[in-house]
Amino acid sequence: MSGKYSARNEQGLHAVAKDDPLATSLLKQEHHVFRRLFDEAEGASPQRLTEIARELCMRLSVHMAIEEELLYPALKPIIGDDEVNEGIVEHQSGKRIIAELEQLDGTEDLFAAKVHVLGEETVHHIDEEDEDLFEDAKAAHLDGKIDLEALGDKLRTRQAELYNEIAETGETGKTCEAQPDEVEKA
Repeated sequence: MSGKYSARNEQGLHAVAKDDPLATSLLKQEHHVFRRLFDEAEGASPQRLTEIARELCMRLSVHMAIEEELLYPALKPIIGDDEVNEGIVEHQSGKRIIAELEQLDGTEDLFAAKVHVLGEETVHHIDEEDEDLFEDAKAAHLDGKIDLEALGDKLRTRQAELYNEIAETGETGKTCEAQPDEVEKA
């Protein structure tokens, strides 16, 4: 199935390139999953939409956590504050919608609209990451300023830890994500 979002998965900088370091290829692969799920959500029955929303909330929460704990702090001193801070602010917006969705059961009038808006915001964010942040990171990697292979291993390990916590407890437990007040002070 290819929809308006997932069609991008194989286009331009959204595609996983053969020379993409592990960190960016791992995150791009997740971006592909998000685009496919948001496309599926568009025509889904109410029951399936609720299932998709639950999966998206879980996957996005883990994705944002590993970016904020590992990727962003590693990139900030190399590529500067602007792109990283924008990513954090966009994450905060997504987290608000995720928190709202997690309080709903799928029967509410605004449920589908919340999933749709989460999709619009998420796809905008991941498109920017694919096109800008990851390209800047890749250039820094090629210049020897950062090791995106080693960082990719750390991202993958932390991702697995968070998914294991969810499987065991239903929650991600303590993460070291950016806090909104960190951005407001900047």
